[in-house]
Amino acid sequence: MLHYHIRAHSLQQHLWHVRLSFHQEHPAETSFSLPNWVPGSYMIREFARHIVQIEAGCDGQAAVLQQCDKNTWRTDGRAGHWQIDCLIYGFDLSVRGSWLTEERGFFDGACVFLRHNQRQDEACRVRIDVPEHWDLVTSLPPAEDGDGFQAANYRDLIDHPCEMGVLTRLPFEAGGIQHEIILSGFHTHFDAGQLQSDIQRICAAQLAFFPRPAPFKRYLFLLHVGDQIYGGLEHKSSTALLADRHSLPRPNTPAHDDYIALLGLFSHEYFHSWNVKSIIPQAFAESDLNSEAYSEQLWAFEGITSYYDDLFLVRSGVISPPQYLRLLAQNLTRVQQGHGRLRQTLAQSSFNAWSKYYKPNENTPNAVVSYYQKGALAALCLDGHIRRHTQGRHSLDTVMRALYQDFLNHGTPLPEGAWQQRAEEITGLDLRDFFQAALYSTADLPLAETLHDWGITLSWQPLPRSHGGDVVNELPAAAADSADFGARFSKTAAGIRLSHVFNDGSAEAAGLCAGDEIIALDYLACTDFATAWQRVRPGDTLTLHYFRHGCLKHTEITAQAAAAQTALLYCHNPEAATAWLTLGD
Repeated sequence: MLHYHIRAHSLQQHLWHVRLSFHQEHPAETSFSLPNWVPGSYMIREFARHIVQIEAGCDGQAAVLQQCDKNTWRTDGRAGHWQIDCLIYGFDLSVRGSWLTEERGFFDGACVFLRHNQRQDEACRVRIDVPEHWDLVTSLPPAEDGDGFQAANYRDLIDHPCEMGVLTRLPFEAGGIQHEIILSGFHTHFDAGQLQSDIQRICAAQLAFFPRPAPFKRYLFLLHVGDQIYGGLEHKSSTALLADRHSLPRPNTPAHDDYIALLGLFSHEYFHSWNVKSIIPQAFAESDLNSEAYSEQLWAFEGITSYYDDLFLVRSGVISPPQYLRLLAQNLTRVQQGHGRLRQTLAQSSFNAWSKYYKPNENTPNAVVSYYQKGALAALCLDGHIRRHTQGRHSLDTVMRALYQDFLNHGTPLPEGAWQQRAEEITGLDLRDFFQAALYSTADLPLAETLHDWGITLSWQPLPRSHGGDVVNELPAAAADSADFGARFSKTAAGIRLSHVFNDGSAEAAGLCAGDEIIALDYLACTDFATAWQRVRPGDTLTLHYFRHGCLKHTEITAQAAAAQTALLYCHNPEAATAWLTLGD
C-alpha cells in the first residue's frame, strides 16, 4: 500500500507539504511523476512546475532523486522504507489546481500527489491535516479503520478534490442518495433554501433519467464563491465549482440570469458523472496523463452534456420553457456570430482542444468553433433527427440511457467512432450522412427544421451583437438595420481597447487590430464608445483616432450593416414544444 500525507506547510507562502511513503521489498529502479494534465480539462498544464522542493529518503538516510524530464524523477530503488517529500506552491484559483491561503485550502489530487509509476494500481491511504478551526470536505472514502482516507489506486486517488476552510454545508437527498453543497469563500446573505431545493430537483431529474444504479453512492458539490470567477470540473462523485458570489439566489427575488447560469453549471458537471466519468472515450481512460489524449469525440462528451445541462433545468421545473428557450436563443446566436464555425468542424474542434480551444488568442473567434456550444446544437439536431425518423419511438435520451447501461454491463470505454456506431445500433437508423454533415463539415446544422418540428420558429435577425438572442411573442416583419462595429472591446480611461477583431467586419476593413486603443470617434472623445456607436447607421463613414504601440494613428471606418446572426425564437405550437422540453422518450 502507498501512503500519502498532505498538510499546509505555510499559509503565507502558499506551500503544501506532501509526503509519499512506501516499503520496497526488493531493489528495483523506481520513478515518480506528477500528471501533466487533469482529466476533464484538456490542456497540458505541467503541474510539476509548482514543485518548489523535492527530496527522497530511504530508511532514514537521504537518497538521490534524479530528475528525468519536466515531471518525472527516479531513484536507485533500493529495498527499504522510502519517503518522497515535496513542497508544492498552491496559488491557482481554479478548479483544476491547488490553492492555499489563510482563508482557504483546495487541491485537485493530480497537482499534489506524486504518482509511483511502477505501482499505480496499488491501493492508497491518505492522511490530510488541516489548520486549526478549519473543516475538511472530500468525497474520498474514509479508511476502514477510521484513520484518514483510502483510494483503490492512483487514478481513484486524484478523482476526489479536497476543500478546507470555514465552510457552509447544505445537505439534501435525491433519488435515495445523500448529496451536499459545500460553500467556501465570502458570500453575502443568500437564499440557501432556494439553492438546496433547485439543485435537489435537478439531481432527482437526472437520477431518474438514467438506469440505476447511479455511478456514485454520495455526491458533493464543492462551490467556492468569489469575485468574477467561473468554472467547473467533474469528478466521479463530486465536482469543484467556482462562481461569482452575486450569482447566488437572492431572498424573495425571482431567479436572475446569473443564478440560472449557476444552476446550469451545477447541472452540467453533475451530468458528467454519467457522460465522461462513466461513458468515457478510450483515449481518455487509457491516457497516462503525461501527453495529450486526442479524440474527435469531445462534441459528444462535452457538447451533449451542454445540451442536457439547460434541458434538465426545464425538465426539473426550476426554470420555465420560455426561460429555456431564451438560453437556447443565446447559444444559437453565439455560435452563428463566430466565423470559426465556417472554418473548423466539430471533429477538428474536439481533436485540437489541446492547442486551440484551451489556448485562445485574439483570432480565436475567427478560427475556432466551440465543441461545447456547437456540440450542444449538434446534439439538439441529432435528438430531432432521431425522433423524426423513428416516429418518436426513440430520441437522444434513448441513446444516452443505453450507453450508460453498456457501462453498467461491461465497464469498457468507447473507442474512436464507437459513439456513432452505437447510436445507429440503438436507434436502428443509418446516421452516417447526419454525422458526416454535423461533425466533419462546416455546413450549417438543420436548426430551423429541427426546432420547427417542436413547434418553434427560428428567425435570424440583423440586430446588434449586444442583443444576444431572445424569445419573442411575435416575429418582427423586418428588423431595422443596425451598424456592426466588428470587434470585441473593453473600456479604458480614454476610450476602448480592442480584444478581438472579427473577419470581414467594419473594424477589420478599417485596418484596426487587437490591442488598438480607440480614443476618438469622428473627432469626439469616446469615453462611452458603445453609446456613440449606437447612433451610427450602416454606410456612415467616420474618422477614428487610436493608439497602437504608443503611436497615435487615425483611419476611416465605414459602418457595415449587422449580419442576420441574432436568433429570435417564436413558439408557434406550445404543445409540441412542451412535449420536447418536459418529457423523455
